[in-house]
Amino acid sequence: MLNEENLNALKIAIEKEIKLGKKQVGWKLGFGSQAGLKALGINRPLIGALFDSGKILSNTQIDLEAIIEPRVEAELAAHISSDIPPDATFDQIKNCISSLVAGIEFVDFHSPPKSAAFVLSENIYQRGWLVDADTGFGWGDGVNNCQITATMGPERWEPFENIETLIGTLEDNFDECNLVANQLGRGILRDDVILLGSMFPPHPVNMSDFVVSMNESEITLRFKS
Repeated sequence: MLNEENLNALKIAIEKEIKLGKKQVGWKLGFGSQAGLKALGINRPLIGALFDSGKILSNTQIDLEAIIEPRVEAELAAHISSDIPPDATFDQIKNCISSLVAGIEFVDFHSPPKSAAFVLSENIYQRGWLVDADTGFGWGDGVNNCQITATMGPERWEPFENIETLIGTLEDNFDECNLVANQLGRGILRDDVILLGSMFPPHPVNMSDFVVSMNESEITLRFKS
């Protein structure tokens, strides 16, 4: 749950995008790793918004000309199958998940994260996002026995298996997202997408294709200068 200063910062950031004609289509979590929490002096991940204008299709080549410090993240994402009640238990939330899939977030890390309020005023540096197709498999076994892999040309990360140790527990993350979403008066709605956290801090783009996979299904983000 956000304090008044942080809530107002995020509210203004979201309203600014909506006034430009953009439609909110989900939420994102950021700074949820132990290092991220410590850097901002917080104990729960920050919550930002996803907009239709930021959606990217897999294999799309995006232009970096207007981006100051382009970075990418390999994400765990959720497709939402029904509205989540404001006071939902974790079991109720699980029943509202259509699937858990791989995601990619594209950010412009143009300024140091000097405070939580500043980061929220920038909507956690969000510039674009893409997620794998909704499988409709539901919650299943959560992220148990799941593996996320990421490559960017010559750069290759070891497969990520203990996902909740990297991004925080899914119970805590969904709970925080639901709390903040309802503080803002919108909530988590059917057909929303949620980026639940990254496997690593925002990583500089090297111009090679960024490929993220989960459960043998992959998505790709490409770049042009």
